[in-house]
Amino acid sequence: MARLDRLNARVAVRRTTLVAPAELRALLARPTTEGRLEALRSFLPTTVLAPGAEGEGGTVLARAEGALRAAARAEAVRLLEDVEGAGPRRLLEAFLGLEEAEAVKAVLRGVDRGAPLDAVLAAAPASPALDEEALRAAAAAPDLGTALDALEAAGSTAAVAARAALPLRAKGGLGPVELAIDRAAHARAARACRGGGEDARLLARHLEDRADARNALTLLALAGHPPATGCWLEGGRRLAPDVLSRLAAAGPPAAAGAVAAAFGIPLAAVATPWGADRALESAVLAPLRREARRRPLSLAVPLWYLLARRAEVRRVAVLLRGAALGLAGEELLDLAEA
Repeated sequence: MARLDRLNARVAVRRTTLVAPAELRALLARPTTEGRLEALRSFLPTTVLAPGAEGEGGTVLARAEGALRAAARAEAVRLLEDVEGAGPRRLLEAFLGLEEAEAVKAVLRGVDRGAPLDAVLAAAPASPALDEEALRAAAAAPDLGTALDALEAAGSTAAVAARAALPLRAKGGLGPVELAIDRAAHARAARACRGGGEDARLLARHLEDRADARNALTLLALAGHPPATGCWLEGGRRLAPDVLSRLAAAGPPAAAGAVAAAFGIPLAAVATPWGADRALESAVLAPLRREARRRPLSLAVPLWYLLARRAEVRRVAVLLRGAALGLAGEELLDLAEA
């Protein structure tokens, strides 16, 4: 029996519960928040806010989004428990460490900007390493130090890396802190890949894609400004650090054109920050989808599924919030898929 046949058989069943485009349209056709949540419960009956919540808007939506994150987090935990073999388990744990890093960065970014609690939580992807209570405590913190206290108390390794880089914040905003978080998470995942084998090669390739996407977003944000020394995440394969630095100094058109060419995406997709974020997310997800189809017993299957579920939580949150604000359905669908 192959290493991951039981795990991937379970993933195949769970994959059928991903919300389809037609279901998203049906959700948007409902005229009220509670009606939309009722529709969502019919698609994801075990993951969404229980019936009976009263009122429209923020509180109800925040609870629904929290339920979605909690369900995604619990699902990741179950998949980790189902992994057969120490090697694949180590690789999946390292992958989930990348998700923890994303959650910690989102929380610190929100606290630094003084963003509303619900907005901070909505930006943080679900991570088995950080439960909702820990995320909420960190997101509600009055400053970065207090937020890191809460995250470290919950056992976050990403928060430890952030703490060490916090003194650099005054020199370059949160950029040095976020880079330290990413470097620590990528280094851990790279160490897990050293054992070799098909699954390790798949994760190593995914690490390259994530490093490239991270550097692409940094490039687009910096375009037209000289980059700081050492601002790029090592390990990518598309654009070398010296090339990235030259492109950043060359200005926005050169940066956008290089990113679009490197990832094979339309130039229009990187015209806005949110569009670039979604386009690069899709570009990172696509290779895992292909590998999952080509190698149905490999680690690519749970990796692709977990990222697809994360994207679904983000997409549903955008639709629910936008519909509550009265935005048009087609406009919301375009935004969710941007």
